Amino acid sequence: MDKIRATQVSLNALKTRKNYLGVPAHLPLCPYALAESMGFDVRFVNIPSFEGMYVANQNLILISAERPEGRKRFTCAHEIGHHVLKHGTIIDEILECGSNKQEEIEADFFASMLLMPQSAVNRTLIQYNKKAEELTHTDIYILSKYFGVSYLSFLTHISSNLKLIPYRRYQHLRNVKLPEIRQSLCGATQNNQVFFIGSWWVEKAIDMEVGDYIVSDTELAIDGIDIIDKIDDDGRFVYVATSSGITRIHNELWSGFVKVSRKKFTGHYQFKYEEEADE
Repeated sequence: MDKIRATQVSLNALKTRKNYLGVPAHLPLCPYALAESMGFDVRFVNIPSFEGMYVANQNLILISAERPEGRKRFTCAHEIGHHVLKHGTIIDEILECGSNKQEEIEADFFASMLLMPQSAVNRTLIQYNKKAEELTHTDIYILSKYFGVSYLSFLTHISSNLKLIPYRRYQHLRNVKLPEIRQSLCGATQNNQVFFIGSWWVEKAIDMEVGDYIVSDTELAIDGIDIIDKIDDDGRFVYVATSSGITRIHNELWSGFVKVSRKKFTGHYQFKYEEEADE
């Protein structure tokens, strides 16, 4: 994709987030909420062989419930890109090496700029108190959760698209074992997301699935329904999501909302965080 087309796609992404959600370019956003505001029917389906699908004549976006949450959110943004860029109905299958089709390259770039605009990344690095060249494997993982994308999506974006780190540094950071990062943060070895939060995490809900973890250097209070439980860990405060719903957590200096869905939720987006009925 040449520079002129890249600029056009980037501007389309920024206009879309502003026109439909009113979210400025210095903040992250939820692609599901954006799709809903655009009039899409967003559904999570049990089809493991594909990432997602945009059906143009039905205003429908299908997302595989079997994929990791970061992939699902990026896929939703990617499918919105197909719509905005007028690519027509597209089925996106799981590909190990990505696609070299122009429309797929454009949709990926659109999704990256939609979810991680340069001003949002720059602002977050300032709040996180680190320069891009100082980021470690663990930092990349933590920041990817803030933007709601996968480790590799965030790393590739700050290297290839935003040019914040050189290619050699990208190669070093790409060599990572995510289970070791998760274990270092919360002691868990399972394939669950870990959200390391602090005062730098602002204006962004923590979007979890049951079984995911929140880690904090300070104790957190729950102001709402009990959908997360505190578990013991030396030196840090660790919490695990136990049931679906929406609640608020806070300490003396910070507060934020937690949204928990069932693991591998299937169904319409508007029911994703619905509280589980008592037996």
